[in-house]
Amino acid sequence: MLKRWKIGEPDVKKAEQLRRQGSISQLCAEVLVSRGIESVERAAELLNVSEITDPFLLKDMDIAAERILAAVDSGERICVYGDYDCDGVTATVMLTDWLLCAGADVTWYIPTRKEGYGMRSDQIRRLHEEGVSLIVTVDNGISAIEEAKVIKELGMELVITDHHRAGDELPEAVAVVDPFRPDCTSPYKTICGAVVVLKLIAAMDGGEWEPALEQFGDLAALATIADVMPLDGENRFIVQRGLHLLANTERMGLISLMAVCGMEEGEAISAQAAAFQLIPRINAAGRFASASLAAKLLLTDDPDEAQLLAGEIHSLNQDRRVTEQEITDEILDEIRRNPHLLSARVLVFAGENWHHGVIGIVAARLMERFGKPCFLMAREADGFRGSARSFGDFSVFECLKACEPHLLRYGGHTGAGGFTVAESEKDAFCAAIQAYAAKQNPVMPVMTAEAVRALEPQMLTPENVQGLSVLEPFGTGNPKPMFVLKEMTVTEVLPLSNGTHTKLRLRGGNVQHEVLIFRLRPEETGISAGMQIDVLISADVKEYMGRQSLTLRAEDWRTSQAAQEQAIAAQAAYDAYCRGEQLPAPAYYQRMCPHRNDLVAVYQLVQRMPMTISQICTALQSKGMNRCRARMIADIFAELNLLGYDAVTETLSKLPVTQKRELDESESYRRIYEFAKAAGSARSRFCTED
Repeated sequence: MLKRWKIGEPDVKKAEQLRRQGSISQLCAEVLVSRGIESVERAAELLNVSEITDPFLLKDMDIAAERILAAVDSGERICVYGDYDCDGVTATVMLTDWLLCAGADVTWYIPTRKEGYGMRSDQIRRLHEEGVSLIVTVDNGISAIEEAKVIKELGMELVITDHHRAGDELPEAVAVVDPFRPDCTSPYKTICGAVVVLKLIAAMDGGEWEPALEQFGDLAALATIADVMPLDGENRFIVQRGLHLLANTERMGLISLMAVCGMEEGEAISAQAAAFQLIPRINAAGRFASASLAAKLLLTDDPDEAQLLAGEIHSLNQDRRVTEQEITDEILDEIRRNPHLLSARVLVFAGENWHHGVIGIVAARLMERFGKPCFLMAREADGFRGSARSFGDFSVFECLKACEPHLLRYGGHTGAGGFTVAESEKDAFCAAIQAYAAKQNPVMPVMTAEAVRALEPQMLTPENVQGLSVLEPFGTGNPKPMFVLKEMTVTEVLPLSNGTHTKLRLRGGNVQHEVLIFRLRPEETGISAGMQIDVLISADVKEYMGRQSLTLRAEDWRTSQAAQEQAIAAQAAYDAYCRGEQLPAPAYYQRMCPHRNDLVAVYQLVQRMPMTISQICTALQSKGMNRCRARMIADIFAELNLLGYDAVTETLSKLPVTQKRELDESESYRRIYEFAKAAGSARSRFCTED
């Protein structure tokens, strides 16, 4: 669907000056200038972070370190209580591993996804029966008010390490280490749970962070990337250092995990490779079985056990991929059957037998694909359990809060959330989501993609792209640079990985490039040979047998010469019309209503080859075709079974026609005609006669 592209025009003179002073490539300098970094000093401040802040600046860190070390010395039984995502797993492994090396009597516990996030009273009682006297939480605990009371009643003690935001009340504990607690003065706060643990380990080592980073930097880097922390300041340093350690790790579990990913030992690992290869597999254990599998993998020193566990986790990740695709295909089929579902302000879908562990991922991908907030829910014994994803000004948490009367429980933040709704409240909840969106966002946010600049095809060389490597690692707060290739002719559209992905061969002037589209089959892209498109791309350099080559990835694409803002406004008007809302002015209905000549022109175009809505608008631009009218034409022809319409790819295609149909047989046509007529349109403009 439509995204707004912001294509920058960085100051070439400032970039040239920065290039000379900093001895960097021109393209790299332009990226920095486009981000407001125009001096060598400011660039060095961004790129050359080389230390971690004093761990004792975190409130209660000294108390936490002292209490845990006392437990180690006295032989108390300690339990590290973690969480089932990558951050929680790695944090659990880091602290458990350090305590084992220190000679502690330590056990660890990670709840299953079914148990839910955080501590549970029944599990606390079980740990008490097993002789645990000190519980140390990692990546959770800041909201465990009632559980902390249970721990105290049982005569146990609690140390909390977390990075989530604190509520109005802190749990009663020996120490609460959380950079977001109101009275914490630590200057750098946006760290993940594993980095809080890294600092705890450093504190227990007398405050020296270098040994902790050397031992656990690989795991801390994975957790920082997995938890989408901003890659600036000390996070940038930890990830940069940690990725280097990861490429040379001696941790048997990571070696085996990288092997099943096809990563060569000693091969440099980027943040993107970690994010798309290693982290999904660690998370797959918690999604499809138990996160304990991943923790055992990362803790083991036995190469045979590591290989066995890595293979099992790899298999779970394959199951995760298949399940994601099955759910996605089910939703896309529903959209094809009812295209007007895409006109809702918020996409809401519910299904049977959907695996709750992956619906958040599917929601994120649907949001990215269709440019709208997405709520998915899977039926469970007590109703529906769901996940939501959003962007821009639409807050998932505030929406769930507004829908609270219909929910059993919920939580989250601006961009994501989870919820449980009773069967009897499902329909009311769905209506409440749309009502909230209409009230709080009369104009829904449009997904925006930012490109550094438009590039000539010949500028995309391995040398130029390699020059961007000084900006790595890329991630939140330091996004991978994107560029636009304009007016590229599609010469071939090819399937990859048995049709799971797509490869485009593009030509611009005398230059040819291959561009990859991930997670979309060729028929789902709406792209065909001969089209002229603009492509938003990211670029990498791969090296094989001493030779460098480019890997280009399409992040978005559109028909060349498309009028972006007009198309976005037209799509918004069409969606509003489908929702039954009144359009801003009568002229909207007149421009939306097709003339017979428009219908004939579109029908004839599609007889030659399938056409997307964007292609139709471009081909008939001189005849006044706009996106609203093209969408109405698609609805009319689909309703009359004269043309096929795929709402997922926005493509009209030829159908075998066995009988003559009249326009007045189409409810869609009659309705828009009446609106246009009421708006003052001349009757002859909409004549259906030959």
